[in-house]
Amino acid sequence: MSLNPLTRRGFLASAGAAWSVQYTAAERTSGSSVSLPELPGTEDPDWSVVREAFSLPDDLIYLNNGSLGPSPGFVKWRALGAWDRLERDPIGQGFGPMLEAANEVRAKAAAFLGCSLDEIAITRNTTEGMNMIAQGARLQPGDRVLTTNHEHAGGIRCWEYHAAHHGLIIDQVELPVPPDSPDQVVQLFEKKMDARTRVISVSHVTSITGLRMPVEALSDLARANNALLVVDGAQAPGGMDVNLHRLRCDAYATSTHKWMLAPKGTGLLYIRKGAQRAIQPIALQDGFEAYTGAVGTRDLPSIAGLGAAIDFLNYYGFDNVSKRNMRLRAYLFKSLENVSSIRIASPADGEMAAPMVTFELPRTVSAAKLAARLRADHGVEVKVLPGNVLNGIRVSTHVYNSEDDIDVLVNGLKK
Repeated sequence: MSLNPLTRRGFLASAGAAWSVQYTAAERTSGSSVSLPELPGTEDPDWSVVREAFSLPDDLIYLNNGSLGPSPGFVKWRALGAWDRLERDPIGQGFGPMLEAANEVRAKAAAFLGCSLDEIAITRNTTEGMNMIAQGARLQPGDRVLTTNHEHAGGIRCWEYHAAHHGLIIDQVELPVPPDSPDQVVQLFEKKMDARTRVISVSHVTSITGLRMPVEALSDLARANNALLVVDGAQAPGGMDVNLHRLRCDAYATSTHKWMLAPKGTGLLYIRKGAQRAIQPIALQDGFEAYTGAVGTRDLPSIAGLGAAIDFLNYYGFDNVSKRNMRLRAYLFKSLENVSSIRIASPADGEMAAPMVTFELPRTVSAAKLAARLRADHGVEVKVLPGNVLNGIRVSTHVYNSEDDIDVLVNGLKK
């Protein structure tokens, strides 16, 4: 499939149109794969045309990337093409070029997340990665895990299982909504540390309020107390810059079908080289490669799509993507300040901010009913938060969104 090599707009138009429909019989037969044009990144890409690369309908304003991110047409085309090639020659491709390509995707992911190839494995989602960490940590009865009251089920069930069946003790930090500073968060953890705390387990960005946790400082706290720092990274990579070596955590699990815009059911697991003796999941017994005897058969077409998603984000320059996300976030935060009767539960712009904003509703207003009205009357999709934590709504934007999308949301809330 040929691409217009001259313009970024030409690339995006192709991504939104041709790659969203079936490719031709000739392309299916040849097994060719689409490539991105060789264009240098710019400091300020034309974001107004990015939505054309996605299949989102014109009457839907999608502000729930934190639940599931839509894949651009470029990613879908790459995954569908890989699926077609695999089914035409299952053994020849599945244990040949496509398996080699899957390990190349792992190398792309390592570069994208700032870690080494021998520290990263492909998974299906954050939950699977967290389960692997908890299973591989081999904690003993009476050992303690220190976490927060704002963890997603996918990041806490693994520890709850061990508490129910193997005598693990779970301690929780009650997070302020929002905290005053990163130092306040670290101090709350320091007060809860116990002589038998073996693991500190936190979200990089909490799914409740979008609080960016001070991971580096918590890594230092864990190391000073001979504990491991485990991070649920579902809400960070692809939305903001993540460099795992700089974070200094021991393990990090993420889903790439959120902010990284990859096919649904793809994820990554990082285990720091220095922590690999302490964390030994069964699935990594034979190493971190895409296919081993311990991990079994993989979804190679989706892994191909993951590689395409990384290409797509790198195409713009990820610094540009991250800056765009935070500009949208700042605009959203400021706009919500003008809506009466709500309370913004997320941190203000700064080092605790991430590309998600949560607002709390009066007790007399049903978050679920309000979200349904926003969808029905204004075509706006948002996230309803669990009522046991907060009667609120979470808004998460990405590069396919615009300030106009946020204006529609805010005007709908005012009405």
